[in-house]
Amino acid sequence: MIREPAVKKFLYWCDQCNVPLIGRTCACKTGVREVPLLQPHDVRPALAADMALIRRLLTEQFGDVPLPRVVLLNKTGGADRADLVIVHGERFGWLTFDPVIRRFSLDIAPEALPYILPHATRGIVDLEAEPAVSAHKGRIGGKRFPLKNPVPDGTVIVAYRNRFGTGVVRDGQVRVKELAPVTPRNRPDPDWDTVIEKNRYHLKNLERNAIRTIKKHMNDRPCVNVSFSGGKDSTAVLHLARKAGVEKAFFIDTGIELPETVEFVASQGVEIIRKGGDFFQAVEKAGPPGKDHRWCCKLLKLHPLKIYLADTGPCVTIQGNRWYESWNRAELDETSQNPANPLQLNVSPIRSWRALEVFLYLWWQKVPMNPLYEKGLERIGCYLCPAVLESEYEGLREMHPELTDRWDEFLIRWAEKNGLPDAYHRWGLWRWRALPPKMREICRDRGIAVNEDFTLREAPMKKRVEVATTKTMKTREPARPAEIEFTPDTIRKDFPILGDIVYLDNAATSFSPEPVVEALVEFEHRYRANVGRGVHRLTRIATQRYWHAHEKVARFIGGEAGVTVFTKNATDAINMVAQGLSWEPGDRVVTTILEHHSNLLPWRVLAKQGVAVDVIGIDADYSLDLAALEETLARGGVRLVAVTHASNVLGVTTPVAEIAALCREHGALLLVDGAQSLPHMPVNVTDLGCDILCFAGHKMFGPTGTGVLWMRDLLFEPPTLGGGMVTSVTAEGYDPAEGYQRYEAGTPNVGGGIALGVAVDYLSAIGMDKIHRHEERLTGRLIEGLSAIDGVTVYAGKNPDARIGVVSFTIDGVHPQEAAQMLDEEADIMVRSGHHCCQPLMEHLGLPEGTVRASMAAFTTEQEIDLLIAAVDEICRGR
Repeated sequence: MIREPAVKKFLYWCDQCNVPLIGRTCACKTGVREVPLLQPHDVRPALAADMALIRRLLTEQFGDVPLPRVVLLNKTGGADRADLVIVHGERFGWLTFDPVIRRFSLDIAPEALPYILPHATRGIVDLEAEPAVSAHKGRIGGKRFPLKNPVPDGTVIVAYRNRFGTGVVRDGQVRVKELAPVTPRNRPDPDWDTVIEKNRYHLKNLERNAIRTIKKHMNDRPCVNVSFSGGKDSTAVLHLARKAGVEKAFFIDTGIELPETVEFVASQGVEIIRKGGDFFQAVEKAGPPGKDHRWCCKLLKLHPLKIYLADTGPCVTIQGNRWYESWNRAELDETSQNPANPLQLNVSPIRSWRALEVFLYLWWQKVPMNPLYEKGLERIGCYLCPAVLESEYEGLREMHPELTDRWDEFLIRWAEKNGLPDAYHRWGLWRWRALPPKMREICRDRGIAVNEDFTLREAPMKKRVEVATTKTMKTREPARPAEIEFTPDTIRKDFPILGDIVYLDNAATSFSPEPVVEALVEFEHRYRANVGRGVHRLTRIATQRYWHAHEKVARFIGGEAGVTVFTKNATDAINMVAQGLSWEPGDRVVTTILEHHSNLLPWRVLAKQGVAVDVIGIDADYSLDLAALEETLARGGVRLVAVTHASNVLGVTTPVAEIAALCREHGALLLVDGAQSLPHMPVNVTDLGCDILCFAGHKMFGPTGTGVLWMRDLLFEPPTLGGGMVTSVTAEGYDPAEGYQRYEAGTPNVGGGIALGVAVDYLSAIGMDKIHRHEERLTGRLIEGLSAIDGVTVYAGKNPDARIGVVSFTIDGVHPQEAAQMLDEEADIMVRSGHHCCQPLMEHLGLPEGTVRASMAAFTTEQEIDLLIAAVDEICRGR
C-alpha cells in the first residue's frame, strides 16, 4: 500500500477579512472555511506579471472587469502551464498555455460570474436570440448549439432566461455548461500587507519551527552551510539559517544561469562556485537534456559540488526543498543523506511549506527576492532547464533573446540532424526523451508520429544534393588556426568529444581537435589519392600536402636539417631503427628502467645477434642515474643509447642534453623516445643534441596510426623495401630515393600524415611553452591535492622543472583497476590503470598491480583536476 504524502490539501479563507490563511484561524477571531486545492496542492500569490496577464485576458474576453489585489494560483497538471486561479476564496478560472499555438487562455469558472457579470461588456452569448436554442426541448446545460452570428473561439458567458453560466465556443458552436441564477457580489479588497497581518501568528510559528530544525542539526557535522539557488525557497532558508547562526552559503554557477539570478546571488553575499562544465559543448555530444534524462545535473551541479565538498569536508547543508515541488520530494524527511555526495547531510527546514507560505514569509521579513518572479518566471535557474515551462521560455525569448536564440538554433540543428519533426523544437517536445501521456495525446491529435517507446519518430529524410565536384574543388591548404591567447576554455570548443566527460588518459591517446578531423575528412572527400606516383590533379594535391606536412613537423621540432619520416607510431619508428642499424656481436645498447616496452623490447630481441642491453636505474627522486650511465659508456662497446625524454608513468623528464654530451664523448648514437614530451613541452632536436627522435601523432592531437622518425642524417638503410622508396629499379638492383621517401615504402597513411601536419600547426598556434606552463600548474595542483589525502601514495617527479603532466598514484586497499572503474562510473573521469607498458619499472617500484595514472593535455582545466582530487578523496573515505 502506497502511503500518501503528508501535504496540506486545503487552503483556509476568512470571508470576513477576505484573505487566505495558512492556518485554521484568522487574527480577526472569526470562523474560516476550507478551500480545496488541486494536486500537487501548491498555491502561490499571483505576482505582477501574472496579474497583468490575467487582466489582459479578462479585458480581451469580457471588457473592463476589475481584479482584486489578492489573487492566488494553484498549480495543476497540464500540457504546459495550468493554474487554477483563486479569487475571493473561490475558483475563478483556469489559466493555461497551449504549447502548440503558443497562446495563453483564461477559462472562467461559474463561481467567477458573480464578480464578472456586473462589469462584462462583451463575451456574452444570449441564447434566447438563437433559433437553435428556441427550437430545443429539454435541458440546455451540457448541450452544443450552432450560433447565428459568429463569435470568437474561447470561453464565453452564456445567458438564458435570467440564468447564467459559462460556455466554450469553437467552430461556430457553443457548448453550454450548467446554467443557474447569479447574484452579483462585492467583497472587500485587502492588500497583501493585510494578508500578512492576518497570518502573522502562523508565520511566527513557521519561522520558530524552521529555526529550531536548523539548530537541532547544524552541529551534526563539523561545519554547516546553506545551498543557495537564488530562488524564493533558498532565499527563505538563507534568511532562516542566518537567524539560526549559519553564515556560510554557496551557489553553483552552472554557466547557463539567468544573469538576474547571478546578480541577485552576488548581492546576498553568497560564495559563487565556478562552473564545472561547458553545457554547450556537452550538448553537442549528449543531445538536449530531458525531464526524464537530466544528464546536465551531474555535469553542471554534482561535479562542482563534489569539488566544493572535498575542500569543505563533511558538512550539514541547509536546503530549500519542499514537498510540493515534485512527487519525488513529497515524502522528504527532515534530514537526508545526499546519495551523490556522502559528505553532505541535507536538512530541509521548510519542507512542509507551500509557495504561499514562502512568499508571505519573505514579504513579512522584508527580505529581497529575485526580481525574475515579478517578471513572470517561476524557475529562475538554468534558462535551458527542461523543467522550465514553454510559457516561461516564451517570456524569456522577449527578456533575453541573446540567450534563447543560441538554444533555439541548436534545437533546430539537432532536430534536422536527427530527422525529427519541427514540433520537436517548436512545441518544446525536446524536454522529454519519452513523451508523457499529455504530449503523446497532442502529437496524436496533430499527426506527429510517436514510436512504441514514446520517443518521437523520425520524419522522412530530406534529400541533400552534393554540388561540389573535382573541377570546382578548392585546393588551398587547410587554414592554420589563428594565433590565440591560450586558455583551456578557448580551445575546448574544438574537442566536442569532451562534452560530459573528464578525460585524463592523454598519455595513452589524446583527442584530435576539429581542424585535424576536418583535414582527414577533406582528404577523403576531396582529393584522396596516392602520393608521388601520378600526374592527375588529385595526386598532385595529395603529394604537395603530404610533403608539406613533413616540412611542418620538421619545423615543429627544429629538425629541418635532418630527415623526417612518417611512421605508424613511435613503436614503429623505434623498431625501424632496431632493424635498420647493422649490428655486430659485442655491440651494446644502453637504455633505462623508465622505458615504455616500445623502447625496451626492440633492443632485447637483438640478443639473437649478439647485442647486449644494459638498463640504467633511477635515484630515490626518480631522476636518472647519470653516474651509472657514464660508467657504462666508459666501459666501451656502446653503439646506441635509447632513452625516454619523459616517463609515461612518473612524468619525470630525463636530462637529454647531458646524455647527448656523454654519448658524443664515447662515440655512441643517441635515440630519444619523445612520445610523451612532444605533446607537453617545447622540443628542439638541436638543443637536445640527439641523433634520432621518435614520437607518436596520436598523443599530440594527431590521428591514430601516425608517428615520426627523425634522424640528423641517413643513419641506416631502410628495413622495408618496395614501391615509392626508389628512384629506379633494374633487373640487377635499385637506386633508393633521397630524403624521407627512402623510408616510406608502400602506400603511406596520406590523410593521417596531412592531418598530423595540421595538429602541429594547432599546437604551434597555441605555443608549446604556454601549454607546458599550463600543465605544470595543473600538475602541481594535482600532486598537492592527492598527497593531502590519507591513504593515497603519489608517484611523480619532485622537481617542477623536470616533469610533464603525468601523475601516478595508488589508493590503500583499492586495486588500481577498481579505482579507475569507480572514477569512470561515479564521476565520469577517465584515467589509466595497470602497468602502463612499463612492467620493469613497476617491479622496481614494488607495485605488482601497477598504479592509477592521470595525464593531462592542453584542454585540461583546473576544475577537472579538482574533481579528480575530490573523487579520489571520496573513494578513500568509503574504502
